[in-house]
Amino acid sequence: MRGACILAVILLHLNIHFGFVKTFLGDILSKKLFALLFWSGFYGVVIFFTLSGYLITNSILTKWGTLNKIDLKTFYWFRFSRIIPPLALLLIVLSVLHLTGVQGFVIDSKQTSLVRVVFSALTFHINWLEIQVGYLPANWDILWSISIEETFYLVFPLLCLLITRDWHLAIVLTLFLVVSPWARTSLYPGNELGDKNHLAFIDAIVLGCMTAIIAARVSFSDWRNKVFLLLGTFLMILILFFRSFVYHSGITGIGLNVTILSVGVSFLLLALRKSHSERPGYFSVFKWLEQMGLYSYEIYLTHMFVVIIGVKIYSHWELDEQWLIPFSLVIILFSYLVGRLVFLYFSEPMNLWLRKKWIEKKRLVVKDD
Repeated sequence: MRGACILAVILLHLNIHFGFVKTFLGDILSKKLFALLFWSGFYGVVIFFTLSGYLITNSILTKWGTLNKIDLKTFYWFRFSRIIPPLALLLIVLSVLHLTGVQGFVIDSKQTSLVRVVFSALTFHINWLEIQVGYLPANWDILWSISIEETFYLVFPLLCLLITRDWHLAIVLTLFLVVSPWARTSLYPGNELGDKNHLAFIDAIVLGCMTAIIAARVSFSDWRNKVFLLLGTFLMILILFFRSFVYHSGITGIGLNVTILSVGVSFLLLALRKSHSERPGYFSVFKWLEQMGLYSYEIYLTHMFVVIIGVKIYSHWELDEQWLIPFSLVIILFSYLVGRLVFLYFSEPMNLWLRKKWIEKKRLVVKDD
């Protein structure tokens, strides 16, 4: 599912730069299918938030048994090891490109400064900066969702320690389900980027967390899993395919489109959890998407480099429209390959090295005690 999310984001950015609606694809594809393929990047991020909440909560439960027994230092160090090295590398590269004046990477000095943007990226509030100053160049702009996710990694473990009972935690998390739709629609009225604030997507993350807690506590029968599968599929189809209906019905206007999509994803996670654990090869037909999911963080951070370079090559060569689809597929392939290379030769080695250092340090502390 993470692979499908990152693919949706790449297709969205390709559509923004190439304008597929003006090509034969816009003529031969139905509006619903076209919107699903080329305008689902936003919803792809929403699904990613839900998956993040689920995966992190499940990871905590797997490592420490219960949420309130989490080792904060270990959790934070492991998150730091996985996230910060590739993020820092990206910020260095983007800063160099900005300082050397490379087109498409230069921050408008009338908006803000390089120092301010780097600081906001490292302190996980670049989304708030964009709300104040407007869109940043594409490679900087994608960091808005990273800021929300990283803030969740900081806050959620603290909640786990402070709120010791699962049902108390569930009550607190449920409050966010009310806050988020309001934050999406009313916190920054009239601001195009207002729905990028942290509170606007906390419901998606929270639903993922609650799903992991339920899955760890309750074992559902096969027929209930089938019901969850049907419900999840129905809700996702409703939001992804019938956007016009969702909009005109007022669901989007009150911010519930994101919540409903996340509920659908949560039902699917409950339904597919058992199938995936009992039959790990059951979804082998989507192996290529699984690989994209494995490197999704690196692909997300680097794919705009490939898209921007690809667009420049396409324009320079003055290719005909018939080359647009194969050229786009090449861009998607290269986005995957760049993400994979960064993961294999930088992110993962750094991640393992930093985690190894932490484990060695803990062993020394135990020995000294």
